[in-house]
Amino acid sequence: MDRKADILIIGSGAAGSSAAFAARKKDPDCSILVLSKEEWPEYSAPALPDFLSGELTRDKILVRTKQEYEEAGIELLGGVSAESIAPDENCVYLEDGDAIAFETLILASGSQPIRLRRMAGTDLPGNFVMKSMGDVDDMLAYGGRSAVVVGSGAIGLEGSMALKKRGFERVTMVEALDWLSPKSLDKETSDELQAVLEGFGVEVLTGEAVEGVLGTEKVEGVKTSKREIPCDLILWGIGMRPDVALAADAGIELGQLGAIRVDDHMRSSVPYIYACGDCVESLDQLSGDPAVHLFWEPAQRGGTVAGTNAAGGELLYQGSCAVFLTNKGGLSIVALGKTAAELDADKAVILQEKRDGVFRRLLLEDGRLKGAQMVGSLEDVDLFFENIRKNAMPRTDVWDLVQPVPDPENKPIDEVIDFLRKERRGAVK
Repeated sequence: MDRKADILIIGSGAAGSSAAFAARKKDPDCSILVLSKEEWPEYSAPALPDFLSGELTRDKILVRTKQEYEEAGIELLGGVSAESIAPDENCVYLEDGDAIAFETLILASGSQPIRLRRMAGTDLPGNFVMKSMGDVDDMLAYGGRSAVVVGSGAIGLEGSMALKKRGFERVTMVEALDWLSPKSLDKETSDELQAVLEGFGVEVLTGEAVEGVLGTEKVEGVKTSKREIPCDLILWGIGMRPDVALAADAGIELGQLGAIRVDDHMRSSVPYIYACGDCVESLDQLSGDPAVHLFWEPAQRGGTVAGTNAAGGELLYQGSCAVFLTNKGGLSIVALGKTAAELDADKAVILQEKRDGVFRRLLLEDGRLKGAQMVGSLEDVDLFFENIRKNAMPRTDVWDLVQPVPDPENKPIDEVIDFLRKERRGAVK
């Protein structure tokens, strides 16, 4: 072998970096090597829209410096891609033909943007995604005056705002479904969100599917099911999928959702190979079902568990929850738990109000908070999240401790929230 590490980590994002530093904390003496496709050390992926808008410089979105890796005794190899994993040989082969032997491997390979490779024009210059710092660099170098953003998830919302802030004269968001982020938002919340976006100068089109990209030598526009929209640049924000090619090719077991199956110690089907971050399938804390949550917080937490255990620890990973949250450039929106379509209609009570520019919508079932959606504020997010988690499903010593809201259909939202605060403090009699 060309080199060897006690713990080898593939990926230097939130999960991989957290794993490396957690392993070092657990074992001060083991050798740790991190492979990264990118040249930069760990940076904040959620801050990429702020980098695109110009509100933050490159150095401000870095989470760790190369010096921090060096001081911790962690070797970071940037600009290096793994080609394959040979579990029986305990080694990873690199694209340049070199091989690295390991005692324990941690896969933190992350996720990849979904790209419509078969759609005409998607290979032209002017098509972009926003997953890495390099993607933002490419957009900034390309420039333009008008943009179409495809998709209304977090990337679509934050990307639209960032491009407008950057100085694009026209930014148009296109969503194929009937309203924005329908997996997370009810239509009433979506309508409020759309009004806020339009107030910032972003044109919003819903119920329009993108059918093609216009142009011969570069992007000149987008063809939807209803019109043609001229533009210089397209930002695709239609979703992410776990990057599991290395694991699948190595025979590591995938879960029913197509990500790497791990146990509550973050071990894969190969006992000395762990996995964490966007590439894993874990447990949804609200439903108890398998889930793939591509978020910063579970990546950091899962990485800490994987790194600690790879170095001899015994931490447990308790799963994660899907949280739709954006707080960028004056746009604040959050959605937790169930939407109206997921409630039992016979037991549901939905309360909403708009006051002082803030829209709040609470979804209850049998008096128990099951979902919350807000536009224009993040106040009480922790309160709602904690209560929704407790109410998610009957659990010993948890369910019986949570008091349902009495007669919620006849209470204004402020009274319901006040009840939840008292219940949190144990002040409900």
